[in-house]
Amino acid sequence: MERTDFDDRPADPGRSSPGEDGVRRTSARTDGGVSAAETGAEMTGRTAASGTVVWANQARAFAERCLRELTTSRIMLASLVGTAAGMQLFFGVLWEGMAASMIASAAIGTATFGAIYVCLYAFGYLLAGDLEARRYEAYRSMPIAASADLAGRMLAGGLLATAAFSLTLVAGVVTGGSFALRSVVSIPIVVLAFAVTCIFWMLVALPVIATAANERLAEYGVPMIAVLGYMVTGFNGANVALSPLSGEWLNYLPNTLSTRLLIYHLVPTSDWAEAGLGPPGPPAGPEFLVLLVAYAVVALVVGTVVTNRLLYDRGVWR
Repeated sequence: MERTDFDDRPADPGRSSPGEDGVRRTSARTDGGVSAAETGAEMTGRTAASGTVVWANQARAFAERCLRELTTSRIMLASLVGTAAGMQLFFGVLWEGMAASMIASAAIGTATFGAIYVCLYAFGYLLAGDLEARRYEAYRSMPIAASADLAGRMLAGGLLATAAFSLTLVAGVVTGGSFALRSVVSIPIVVLAFAVTCIFWMLVALPVIATAANERLAEYGVPMIAVLGYMVTGFNGANVALSPLSGEWLNYLPNTLSTRLLIYHLVPTSDWAEAGLGPPGPPAGPEFLVLLVAYAVVALVVGTVVTNRLLYDRGVWR
């Protein structure tokens, strides 16, 4: 007689079937469910990891392309990265006999100018070129992450700005300036202040370029923002006497706040006023760091929205 070992009673989804076979079948279903869940989790993890790798590759591709474009001409590269250092060497000749702290402070103000100039030019010029060449019409049809585009361009601009800033500090040492970290805590603050400077000013260029889409404006007009800021704020807040603005403003404006933070943590002076930096006093409190980060957050939000909406014609956040 043929064996019929299945249970013909109505299935109870809340109970397991009795007997060894029933236990095995229940166990098999449970194991299968767990395996499916694990497999699904693994696939989700692999998909997320794959998406991150793709995003990183796209950001790297944009960064490499921007660097190739900007380093094609050695003359352009030298003028872009070396302008601020040249200015510091020129001013250093005129500042013979000045205190080392004042020379160092002025060098940081000029170095910040160089970083801002590079950020505005590198970011704006290449973006305007892409818009004029209508490359974004092709980008929009590709699976390109707008945030990867933005991050890649910012990475390239940040690397060149770091080179310009570092060269100017070297020029500051050559012209008699003296630098030293105030404390170990100064290291992350210096990195933060410099990073925020680059992020903020690259994203300042973004709405202007995305709206105008004019390469000439990007090449000559946008970098003038750095020049005007440098002149109007007394070497970006490094010399209060040269600024027509009230000294109190210099601890709050985005270009002067980062510069004065850098000076406070990199220039060994105990007399802030004697170094030409006050009044007001240094922006040493935590509220100034919060303000600096707030500038970066606002710039990143605006930059993300502009990139998504104006450049990629997508939603606000993607």
